[in-house]
Amino acid sequence: MKAIYKGCTLILFTVLAQHANAQNMRAVNNVLSQHSMQFNMQMQQNTMRQMMFNHDNGINPKYDYLVTMNDSSKIVVRSKIYSDTAKHKTYLLFVDKNYSKNDTNRNKKIYVSQTLSIARNLGSRGSKEVWYRGVSADSCWMFKAVSGTINAYSAFSFIQPDGFGFSPPVLMGIQKGDGPIVELTLENLKRMVGQDIDALEYIQRKNYYKAIKKYNHNAEKVAKK
Repeated sequence: MKAIYKGCTLILFTVLAQHANAQNMRAVNNVLSQHSMQFNMQMQQNTMRQMMFNHDNGINPKYDYLVTMNDSSKIVVRSKIYSDTAKHKTYLLFVDKNYSKNDTNRNKKIYVSQTLSIARNLGSRGSKEVWYRGVSADSCWMFKAVSGTINAYSAFSFIQPDGFGFSPPVLMGIQKGDGPIVELTLENLKRMVGQDIDALEYIQRKNYYKAIKKYNHNAEKVAKK
């Protein structure tokens, strides 16, 4: 009986070990699959962002930007916001008309790292000045597109009501309260919304703008109680 018991125990242990290994492999594969999916999504977003910067579209047209340089001097630059794919930084293209069209000094790139901020006037001609300010970050200017418990930032000064156009890859940065501005990714946003079921549902649908708005709305309701 003892020999049979030992044999059954050995077989059971072997089966359980194989089952555990199978479960572990499935878990590993699931993690790798999730990381692969997130990596692919990030690559797609980066590609779309580059296209938005460097191709003609309605989101990134030319505007007159009031640029505050690092030495606090100011200059008005009419430009769209370009992306330098080699340096991974955005810049404005300043056309200095004091130089001839054939002079290499005529066109100058003003990189985000050379500035404190840029801003454009949202007021129409003759109306009150309303400046939409973009602060200088590591690689691009950040314009606040959503305000609340979670702030969201865009690299473009384009504005549309009801969030039209405000979704990845247009929204690029998020901030919880007065914390640092971090890249808008699925993981970063999930950490910020915590257990908010409504916001998590929108995140699963990849609608980050509505997830942020819903979370802010729910946080505001809780604060009023």
